Amino acid sequence: MITTVNFKFMQFIVILTLLAFMAAGCGHLNQNNEPAPATGAVTSVKTSSASPDNMNSLPADEGKNEALPSTVAAEPANKTGPISQDDINSLSTDENRMMQTIEKLTLAIRPIGSKEEKVACADLKSELESYGYQTEVQEFPYIMQSVKLKNIPFAEGKFWDFNIGQPDGTSQNLIAVKRPTIPDGKNILIVSAHYDTTVHTTGAIDNASGVAVLLEAARNIASFPSNIEVRFLLCAGEENYLYGSRYYVNSLSEDERRCIIAAINLDCIGEEGPNPATLGTSNGKENAACKLFADYDMQIDRGAMSDYYSFVKVDIPALTIAQYPVMVGTGQELPDDIARIDKAKLKTVADIVAKVLLNAMGTQDLN
Repeated sequence: MITTVNFKFMQFIVILTLLAFMAAGCGHLNQNNEPAPATGAVTSVKTSSASPDNMNSLPADEGKNEALPSTVAAEPANKTGPISQDDINSLSTDENRMMQTIEKLTLAIRPIGSKEEKVACADLKSELESYGYQTEVQEFPYIMQSVKLKNIPFAEGKFWDFNIGQPDGTSQNLIAVKRPTIPDGKNILIVSAHYDTTVHTTGAIDNASGVAVLLEAARNIASFPSNIEVRFLLCAGEENYLYGSRYYVNSLSEDERRCIIAAINLDCIGEEGPNPATLGTSNGKENAACKLFADYDMQIDRGAMSDYYSFVKVDIPALTIAQYPVMVGTGQELPDDIARIDKAKLKTVADIVAKVLLNAMGTQDLN
């Protein structure tokens, strides 16, 4: 029989034992039934790599390539759930990052087929992959149509003719794809910009500016789910009679063409001066691509010749965003250099493009 005095004494012994055990540093078990570290200890956390088929799974800082921007801005956190209006309204692009892209690209002239053009393609590929995109390099043979004027392909019946002479070399388009995150997401939205130049200029305005806007829009939407497929097309040979975009569009299947709801081209953006960017179409009239920009006060003009025209030729709604009257891209009339770029205007266009893409990605039916 346990007396009251003995029972209280035993309680006292148990309490002392528990206090001694805790003082010795006994920790709790974590969710893996392993001892948790003591307070103040540094733990290592394993992060999973992105699957090639899931572009939204890339950790914010994993695999970051600094080939283009000299500094790396923080990546947006991966978004789960539907895209909200708050997501669209709060999106803000980084003008300094875009200027760094332009500065990097304009270190060299990048005419079609040149070593410098291929180096630029490799750098752009690494940058887009660092955002989590799947990429493809599409090589094609070309001839120097810019100096063989009798072979200009815009005559009826010759636009898609790529067998009109001995090839002078090979060039390449770069395609980055964001797959839809819903099983029946069949619509495709194209965003394009050419990264080549003429032989006269390093092409800050024409068209490192468009490339910079494309990259920054791609970076900002990469972490969001999407109801549609977004394809970023970086074209070579635009200055050689749209060679790269003609080759790309000609390579599309009929099913792919039917699924493309619009093509948005970016060419000559952010030039200093009073002229704002406009939406250029082949006839100066509104089309289905323009309707994506209905929430923004942008004038519709007749667009100058650029890569959007290759999509127009197969009846895909297309437009080009540029400033008119725009400097001719030869670099002979006015210097086509980074000093003539207004980064605030660059940001205005990039914000609009990224928000238009995000809105389209969150819309169920764009037809």
